[in-house]
Formats: sequence, C-alpha cells, structure tokens
Amino acid sequence: MQILDIVKAVPAGNITIFVLNGGGLDAAERARAAEIILGDKELRAEQAGFVYAPESEKGLWRLTMMGGEFCGNAARAFGLFVAREKGLRGRRKFTVEVSGAPRPVAVDVDCENGTAAAAIPPPETGGTLVFDDKTLPVYRFGGISHVIAEDTAPDRITFFKIKTLFEARLGKTDALGVMFYDTEKKIMRPAVYVYATKTLVFESSCGSGTAAFACYSFEKMNSKDTVVPVKQPGGVITARTATEEGLRKHIWIDGAVTLSEPANFIRSGV
Repeated sequence: MQILDIVKAVPAGNITIFVLNGGGLDAAERARAAEIILGDKELRAEQAGFVYAPESEKGLWRLTMMGGEFCGNAARAFGLFVAREKGLRGRRKFTVEVSGAPRPVAVDVDCENGTAAAAIPPPETGGTLVFDDKTLPVYRFGGISHVIAEDTAPDRITFFKIKTLFEARLGKTDALGVMFYDTEKKIMRPAVYVYATKTLVFESSCGSGTAAFACYSFEKMNSKDTVVPVKQPGGVITARTATEEGLRKHIWIDGAVTLSEPANFIRSGV
C-alpha cells in the first residue's frame, strides 16, 4: 500500500489528477495508479499525470501522462501548477516538458486570474475516414490523434466503430480522440481512448481535441488568423493561431483552470 500525494487540476471541467510523488513508478505501476485514481468516485477524475520536478535550477518541470500520451488541457493546467510551485505572480510565460510532445511546450499563465494557455504544434499529418456515409477529418498530433465527427451519435458503440476503422486505415496511436460535434447546438463532446491504460473517457473538455477542431474550422473558413471558442460540457476552451511568415506555427488553447491544495492524497495499491 502506497500513499500518492496528489493535486486536482480542473481545466474547463476536465478533472486531471497530478501525482506529485510518483517518480519511482514504472509504466505498469503508473497505469495501475491511474486505474485506481480514475475508479475513485469522489475524485471523478478523467485522467492522471505524474509530476517530475527538475533536478537542477535550470531544468524543466516534466509531466508524464498515465499512458505516455499528450494532453493539451493537462499541459496548460501543469503550467499554472508549476507557476504556483515556483511562487510566480502575475502573467508569466515559460516552457514545460509534457509526454507525447516532441519538444518543450510553451505555456502562458495568469496566476491571479486562474487562466492558462498552452501552445500546441500543428498536426503532423492529416487525412480522412469514411464512416456512415460521412467523411471525417483526421488530425495526428505528437502523442495523440483526433477524428472530427460532426452530427454523429456520441456513444461508446460509435466510438469503437470509428476506432476500429481508424486502426485499420491508419494504425494505432498513443491516444485516440473522437470529437463529436453537434452543429445545431454548437457543442463538442470529446471521447478519448488511451491505449496504454485501455481506458475510454467521455471527457468534460479536451485541449488537443479543441486544437484539432480549430484546425478543421480554420480550413473550412480558409482563414490564417482566427480565434475559435469551442463550447464543451465542462466549459469553453478558446483556440487561436500563431503564424510566422504566413505559416501556422502553433495553436494556442486557453481557458480557466482551478487547482486544489497539494495536501490531498489517495491510498493506492500500486
């Protein structure tokens, strides 16, 4: 029996548990800890990440997600957590390391107002899937891939049908999200499957999924510089592009984040 010290981060309703003392856990133990965390009814967690403090003053803080995947919401919430740990005040911009990202992720946090943004690189590749007579756009980021499914039933059966089609056509990925978007109600319902932990969660919001939907929206509008607020069950995440020399370099996702005090803990069987 091990005690895990945790912090509950809530970016746009997407409850994420940061484990502060999981540095000695291997991948299998992290998966087991995540299973227990996600199974706790009081926490109501949708995902978990493991925090690694830098070994030197100039080192970067690192967050490893439960299956080694990338998570945009966790990245921006992690930025606010790091700012708090470092005693920063006001508006600050710095970089952190996050699993699944090929390079350090820039974060922009407002410590007083409790908002945080993260810069997500554009998708590495794209594509489409044909499902139920619809053409569904696909966006593959480092550490996670997303399928945009407009006006498609947001349920487990539909998700796994799309997942099977994705794997047959494009192979497996660290994590797969299907962003179910209701064009009439203008709300996105994210569902994310993490392969290492074999977990499917219909999330309150999804940061990288917001970036994927923004890419889709930017292409539909044929706009180079656009801001897209994406309403989700847990709240709104705003996506905006950053361009250099006419090329889209990053998609910033931004919104409110709350953090619990780090004294919270959960007993675990890992």
